[in-house]
Amino acid sequence: MSSGSGETAPRRRQNVAPHRIERIPLTVMRDAPPLDLQALYAEVRDGQALIPGLKMGIGALTVQRWHEVYAADGWTLYGADLTLDMGHPFGSMFYRNDVDGRVLRIGVKWHPPVQQLEFPALHPSKPELTPDCTDEEVAAVVLDARSRIGTLVAVNAQIGSFVATEESENAILDASGLGLERLSEDDPRLAGREAPRP
Repeated sequence: MSSGSGETAPRRRQNVAPHRIERIPLTVMRDAPPLDLQALYAEVRDGQALIPGLKMGIGALTVQRWHEVYAADGWTLYGADLTLDMGHPFGSMFYRNDVDGRVLRIGVKWHPPVQQLEFPALHPSKPELTPDCTDEEVAAVVLDARSRIGTLVAVNAQIGSFVATEESENAILDASGLGLERLSEDDPRLAGREAPRP
């Protein structure tokens, strides 16, 4: 079928330059977005999906904070080594008993077969379950850890890690009950197998 200009539809498509997709590093987006945000695309691999139309927003958002009603009585969270692996929290949270100084490490991992987070109560420095805590103590500390991680996941879902700056990341951690001192990878307190102490 021809148009009024005398060109056929296939010929018009041939005259249009092909769309070029450029890869923009996300680090460029941290401080200030580039002026041209017409197409912000990266390679989409098998098992991934592209979510278009994301906007930077107004720069601030009110979120629900972690509530201290879930804190384990007699235990203090003093350290955490956590990361988000494809949106799933992974790592460890370290609690110290306020009376006798016992340390309890709560593992945080995603269990794919049952599609849920697991929080095993572990030995402070060995890959085995803790031997010196009662079932009641473990249940209280695991609930504490679950509530903080649950808040972290909810806040990240609400905000989206794509828009997070260092300032917003710190606010997310604080809102999730994980507002601990952030250590660099070469900090001497991370040397050895034991958890960092405050």
